[in-house]
Amino acid sequence: ARLSAMLPVPVRGMWIGTFHGLCNRFLRAHWKLAALPQAFQILDSADQLSAVKRVIKAMGLDEQRFVPRQVAWFISGSKEEGQRPKDVDARDPHTRKLVEVYQAYEDQCQREGVVDFAELMLRTYELLRDNAALREHYQRRFAHVLVDEFQDTNRLQYRWLKMFAPPPGQSQRQVEQSVFAVGDDDQSIYAFRGARVGNMQDFVREFGVERQIKLEQNYRSYSNILDSANALI
Repeated sequence: ARLSAMLPVPVRGMWIGTFHGLCNRFLRAHWKLAALPQAFQILDSADQLSAVKRVIKAMGLDEQRFVPRQVAWFISGSKEEGQRPKDVDARDPHTRKLVEVYQAYEDQCQREGVVDFAELMLRTYELLRDNAALREHYQRRFAHVLVDEFQDTNRLQYRWLKMFAPPPGQSQRQVEQSVFAVGDDDQSIYAFRGARVGNMQDFVREFGVERQIKLEQNYRSYSNILDSANALI
């Protein structure tokens, strides 16, 4: 609604939203290809934790050793690295058991027709990766791609972006696209939840960015603004 009011062009054809919101839209349109029910449900963090607890109980595991919240973090973290259970490097017995829980959780979600937030991203990425016709359709559809808060993207989100807008030389067909990324590596404070500030350097290198626009004036720290803020405090 805000963009519609700001821009002199119609925004109906644009896809505007968070990574997860756009993935939800994508999977709703391609639910059959994604092997999902048409009315699939999305698990929030509380729902996911409940689902993990059911798996742990069904497997007869001790919740003191396999703490449900930590197991849920392990599953989400694996997905955000683009890893299915078979891809996880399980070098010790505890990790191997976590992978078994991850697989059982995946099977349970598939039976029940539900996806968690990380699954929205991973399944969309995999569908584009493995379906050339679908991937080329979306690469032709979007001529311009803007990503904000790029320093907060994780590894999978960057790989997902390259499915929609591949770097020069990585597309099977010549597609005219422009990709604009906005980020601030001084605000890369979300590594604990998978954000990878290195994506910014990779983007500059892989996309052959010839012009970087640096905003080096901090307009929010003008003295009158700081004085006002301190007076309020």
